[in-house]
Amino acid sequence: MSGALRLRREGRIRRTVVVALSALLLGTVGSCMTSRVAAAEPPTPPPPTFDGAVASYYGGSFDASVETLKALLAANASDTRAQWELVRLYEEAGQYDKAVTLLRGLAAVNSDGAGEELFIALVLAGRTKEAQALETAEPENPASAKMLFYAALLALETGDDARASSLFTASIGRQEFQPMAWYFLGEIAVRAGHFPEASADFNKALEQNPNLTIALAPLARSVLAEGKYREAYPLLRRVRNILPHDAAVEAELLAVESEHPELKNARIDARTVREKTAQPPVMTSFPAVLTAATEIRVGLAEELKSVTIKTGGAYSIASADRSGGIAFRGSPDTLLVVTDDQGTITVARSGEAPFLSSDRPLELNYANPADTTIVFDVTTGRGDFFAATRDRAYRGVMLFRPESKGLTLINRLPLDEYLYSVLPSEMPPYWPKQALEAQAVAARSYTIASLGRFAKKGYDVAGSVLSAAYGGVGNETTASTDAVNATQGQILLFDGKPLLAFYSANTGGYTENSTSVWGEHAGMAAVPDALSPPRTSFLSLTELNKWIESDPAAYDARTPYYSRNAYRWQKWVPAAEIAQRAGESAAIGPVVSITSRGRGISGRINDVEITGTLGSVRVRGDKIRWVLGGLRSNLFTSRPMDGSDGMPEYFIFQGAGWGHGVGMDQTGAAGMASAGFDYTQILAHYYPRAELGVYLPDEVAAAR
Repeated sequence: MSGALRLRREGRIRRTVVVALSALLLGTVGSCMTSRVAAAEPPTPPPPTFDGAVASYYGGSFDASVETLKALLAANASDTRAQWELVRLYEEAGQYDKAVTLLRGLAAVNSDGAGEELFIALVLAGRTKEAQALETAEPENPASAKMLFYAALLALETGDDARASSLFTASIGRQEFQPMAWYFLGEIAVRAGHFPEASADFNKALEQNPNLTIALAPLARSVLAEGKYREAYPLLRRVRNILPHDAAVEAELLAVESEHPELKNARIDARTVREKTAQPPVMTSFPAVLTAATEIRVGLAEELKSVTIKTGGAYSIASADRSGGIAFRGSPDTLLVVTDDQGTITVARSGEAPFLSSDRPLELNYANPADTTIVFDVTTGRGDFFAATRDRAYRGVMLFRPESKGLTLINRLPLDEYLYSVLPSEMPPYWPKQALEAQAVAARSYTIASLGRFAKKGYDVAGSVLSAAYGGVGNETTASTDAVNATQGQILLFDGKPLLAFYSANTGGYTENSTSVWGEHAGMAAVPDALSPPRTSFLSLTELNKWIESDPAAYDARTPYYSRNAYRWQKWVPAAEIAQRAGESAAIGPVVSITSRGRGISGRINDVEITGTLGSVRVRGDKIRWVLGGLRSNLFTSRPMDGSDGMPEYFIFQGAGWGHGVGMDQTGAAGMASAGFDYTQILAHYYPRAELGVYLPDEVAAAR
């Protein structure tokens, strides 16, 4: 127990035995025996084993895994399990020539699914003539929707758009949920100049998979081609927020604004109307007996040139360190523009000259704590699929901090009032009460453990999913606020300290231990969904791929709480986009391959190597999702689709879950609550190493 933190234990949460996997990670089994042999005689290496090959792969030794499997096949050429595993490794590395050779052998002995997989591998490798030779006598009526889809891709590769369209449509007829089939139908319609049809297809693809980034820009262009500029303009702005480094999108947006200045003017006029008419809400300050002294600083935005706000009540502006007294007092409903001019903050009423300037941070406060501040056009999640620009109202104090690259906007408010917004931002408030209470405890623990995390930037947590979703007072609801109040002061403890209790939207059926994802934060173990048994060994890549493609019963796959595209998903990402994202770390040229260099027990990749024509770069941890094109999780398998030049055109990711996968599964919590588990049991399942306690702060500074 440190400093001013007083932590009262409220009872031990059920602990579970964590199976040690170190031996598997090292590829070793059993104990070391010594024998009396001559000193110069080298020890006899252990014979190769399939489990050893799998352990090498999970430990990051991709090449060692391949060599072990080859040794197994040299000893027993009919070992189909080793052959299939080698196929999956070769496909991940984009070595289709080697994969195809093995698949031909497996197909010759009628190994289950080998013929279908051979056809798919040939299509993805761009070996069109060989793929055509494998097509059935009735290619429009193959055995599965999957085969129809790849037959359609083959038709696209050979330039037969009409046949491709027919096959994609037939595939959708077998299985309607196929976002990529709808996407390719849209591309075909664009080439035919059928833009209304293309727009409908792209919209259908996005309806089925809202995370399908590659469909957004084509949709905007199709709408533009229809002459619907008012619809296309906000779409282009949205794409620009998601892909801020895409020069083509930026150029298209500027061209539309140049050709149709009325669109930009209308947007500016609409904001002017909002600024005049918007009324900052007056919020009820709920009693926070245990946590009234704890304030949290939330970083809302950085590198701002200026920000426009509206005051909700009589306000004062003072130096943030409170050393110079009150610099200015103002009245309610005042529109203020705060600007950063080379490290100096200026404050002005809208349309007027500045009345205040400072080279030190300033804060805006209210006499009545129920008053709020509206901040106009706040952009959150820039570079992420859910990037958005909105007006938001916030409780508490607004801080303006000058930095070398622009203004940092910070919101300071009581901890539980912060949680009033976080809870419904992170979990739908109509979900079961016990799930909401579990979320409240986890979010409170995470926040307290995060105090001072971004101290150099002047705040504790980010106002985005980098820390926790935080939408201001507009997100608050009675149900979520009740959950915060019902669990007031309760947190999770690990080794007597507040646990950095991570949580994510959906783990896909298995969480990951925190050290595997971040190399630190040892308080969270990997656990299966409560309907599944724990794993005592790693799944082979073949088994992992089958598990991801399956739909196992799980609490995190229960209607109405889960999204199909959160539990199981597929995403196609252009190789050029990955090269651009990876190129921010190192110039690697066009991407040749993406190879996993380590996985955790859940199957999540914790280290990946992206190889290009000019070099390679290693990406670790949660950053992998962003660099590979905004994937929903690191729990995926992948393989490339080669273009006509033999280089990867797309990378196809087949994945499970949404988020980093550590700690509580929010969807799983809802599923468990609906089955009768209470919030302490939910927390016990997802945080088996933790105990429940109460946080009684005396001085927040000690926690920072």
